[in-house]
Amino acid sequence: MITRSKMLIRMSSLRIPRWLIEITILVIIIVIAAGLRFYKLGEWSFWGDEAFTLGAKEDGFNYSFLRRSLATDLIRLTTAYLGVSEWNARLVPALIGILTIPLTYYPTRRMFGTGTALLAAIFLAISPWHLYWSQNARFYILLLLFYSMGLLAFHIAMEEDRPWLLVGSLLLFGFAARERLIALFFVPVIGVYLLLIWLLPFEKPKGFRPRNLVLIFAPAAIAGIFFAGPYLANLGAWFGGFGRINTNPLWMLVGTVYYIGLPTVIIAAFGFLYWFSRKNRGVLLFGLNAFLPLAAIVVLSTFHYAANRYVFITLTSWLLLAALAIRELFKNIEGLGRILAFGALMLVILVPFSEDILYFQYQNGNRDNWKAAIHYIETQRQDGDIVVSANTDISDYYLDEQTKSLYNWEPPLSNGHNRVWIIEDMNVAELQPQMLSWIKENTREQARFDVHVQARIFKMRVYLFDPVNMNQ
Repeated sequence: MITRSKMLIRMSSLRIPRWLIEITILVIIIVIAAGLRFYKLGEWSFWGDEAFTLGAKEDGFNYSFLRRSLATDLIRLTTAYLGVSEWNARLVPALIGILTIPLTYYPTRRMFGTGTALLAAIFLAISPWHLYWSQNARFYILLLLFYSMGLLAFHIAMEEDRPWLLVGSLLLFGFAARERLIALFFVPVIGVYLLLIWLLPFEKPKGFRPRNLVLIFAPAAIAGIFFAGPYLANLGAWFGGFGRINTNPLWMLVGTVYYIGLPTVIIAAFGFLYWFSRKNRGVLLFGLNAFLPLAAIVVLSTFHYAANRYVFITLTSWLLLAALAIRELFKNIEGLGRILAFGALMLVILVPFSEDILYFQYQNGNRDNWKAAIHYIETQRQDGDIVVSANTDISDYYLDEQTKSLYNWEPPLSNGHNRVWIIEDMNVAELQPQMLSWIKENTREQARFDVHVQARIFKMRVYLFDPVNMNQ
């Protein structure tokens, strides 16, 4: 007979290694992320910025190899090889979105431990904001990856005094800046971090020495001048294109909180206060990256074009701060009290997961429903009908013919002979209010395909100008 002691010895020898459990959980998280990012990937209509990505027009940013977005190049290469479709155009961003999880997991684990890294990974996998940009033929998902990796590499390099890793972090920030100049936020974030480390009673990291400071700021200054110089030298043209005020500070703040998730922001903010009081340098760095770009964009919105996507680079910092807070709750609470910690964890998981359900089932991927509007016109139009669109790149693609732009179209006389279909999106009211007034007065609304996302409406209206019936 096998004695009890022998049974216990055998059971202990059969314990699954911790590394295998960790890898298994991480793989499950990656599978969840992949499932979400590939689900309905090709179903959503192209929207304006995606159509711009697929076109050959110059946008003022990507006019040379050293400044050109790698994500845009990869998207165009994929569609050139596989053909233009919603699925093919979004394939590269979806893959990058999935790869972001393991690529950021291991440096996060190195600095903050396995539990925190796994929590941050699941938060990122189900994040509605990360999901949205993973399903967009744009550069933001690669921008976030380069930026987040740069910030993590910088933190490790300073903590362990590794100069070459410090150089590597600057290269990653440089790659991020090639995607968009908003990556240059790393300069004030790192600058304020080092200043506070010097002024506040924080223990100095091993890498806080003059040699490393020179390695940081000399290349950063050169890169900043290289990337931002042409635009700073031509501010008139810059403000000509981006000088209009399109939002307000409250909308910017509330909208960003919505995209990150209110429970995540609250837990992250209080977690930051907790760890800051304990003089945690990592929390200081990622807290500054969470707050400073957001504050800057809120101020910018008072006199300049601004959008919530400009602070998408803060997402991983918010999620990491929330993960640190949740992990600390589980460590400090014992017994039945852990039910409360589990409740906080479920709040941070279930709220974004519910937003994912809305995103897929009711909110059309949080974008304009061009497909439905074009399909409606196709089923109703007659020979000789003209189509006028608020975005000809999209309407040309879905109709497979050249349409007229609403922004340079001359309205016909009432005694004309051709019917005109007009497609209005959410930008017409702001950019062409006089044209919209003419449309309201002289046409009949035929269909609405609006998409409602919380307080935001992605307008998609179809109007018909029929000169014969209008006079009857």
